[in-house]
Amino acid sequence: MKRIQKTIIMALAAFMLAAWSSFGQAAPSAQTPVVAEGLAKIAVSGTTDLPGNFYLSFAFSRNLIMLDGKGNIVWSKHEEQPNEGANTGWWDFKKHVVNGKTYYSYHDQTGAYDTYGLTGYAPGERVILDENFNEVKRITFEASDVTAKGAPLDGHDFLMLDLDHYILSGYLHDTVYNIPGYEQGSKVVYSYLQEVDHGKVVWDWKSIDYPELYALSVTDAVDSANDFANEKSDVPDYVHFNAMRLDADGRLICSLRHLNSILCLDRTRKSDQILWKLSGGGDEFGLAESQKTSCQHYVTLDDGWISVFDNNNLRKASRVSSYAVDTDRRQVVAVRSYAFPGKFSYACGSAQMLPGDLCVIGWGLAVRDPECMSVYDFSKGKKLMSITLENPQNVTYRCVYYD
Repeated sequence: MKRIQKTIIMALAAFMLAAWSSFGQAAPSAQTPVVAEGLAKIAVSGTTDLPGNFYLSFAFSRNLIMLDGKGNIVWSKHEEQPNEGANTGWWDFKKHVVNGKTYYSYHDQTGAYDTYGLTGYAPGERVILDENFNEVKRITFEASDVTAKGAPLDGHDFLMLDLDHYILSGYLHDTVYNIPGYEQGSKVVYSYLQEVDHGKVVWDWKSIDYPELYALSVTDAVDSANDFANEKSDVPDYVHFNAMRLDADGRLICSLRHLNSILCLDRTRKSDQILWKLSGGGDEFGLAESQKTSCQHYVTLDDGWISVFDNNNLRKASRVSSYAVDTDRRQVVAVRSYAFPGKFSYACGSAQMLPGDLCVIGWGLAVRDPECMSVYDFSKGKKLMSITLENPQNVTYRCVYYD
């Protein structure tokens, strides 16, 4: 197939509308707004006609915020830290619709588990809420050959296929003996994914089962990520899983930040589970270096495109990149890249392409300004909505949209 390379660089000028509204103010809504006492304060500029809701979660504070398409409050939740000096977060606030029923969920970094000293690891529990935001259940790992029942989850992502069927993610610490050149043993933090159906583990994946991944680890964001000699750290987080989606064939598309790569995993196999790699040192699709991601933090699948929020730590210029790929021939059909001059998110963040060339961006750990979320109309080169944090240290984990 002839490769068509299409790169779109859009320089979108920042703007500020005169009318700012505080999140704490009452706002018109189809339902009574719920404004939690002590909630992180934000300011909203602009508006959209989107009929659904925006979901904001926070990396280092216990806040959840749901807004309507106009930026008005719908629901929120806040708690103080469980221990003095702690900075635990509520990550990955999202909506699920299964069998016609609506649920919500978020990850609760409870503060009760060892973080291995990693700021990018938030061990805790997945909290499931019903349509009225009542807690239904809390989820942790089931027993496997590497996890005890009740072991904590990692907070980066969670897929719910049914109320009792889901895919979980975790970070595990162990000594391995299959790293080329370090056969004497090396301590690492590795990615573990577990699919559970009605309490039974039906599939799992361990990054340490694939020694070819060690050589692909990069230090674009963390200089100890591939310290297999354990000279700087005995917890080198060499892959750093942070997002997953299911494609139309049920395969798991995963983002691995410290590999600069998107992996496709086969959930029908117990071994040889990696089907392909996109971007990074192991790229199988022939991407140019300028098209490859650097420490990306999100992946979505939309109308044949694989889209990522590319933090782009290597160049310190975050962007949204989308790839149309022919996986059978291992070819890139098209590439789209949207740039935002002056914007850089060191970690976290999200990007969703919506119909009509709209894009919802969560800026995560933005290092140059307090903006935490933007909505763009790429067809017009226009920013429709901007949300900023009163306290920039209330870093958002993701800001996402659901109809």
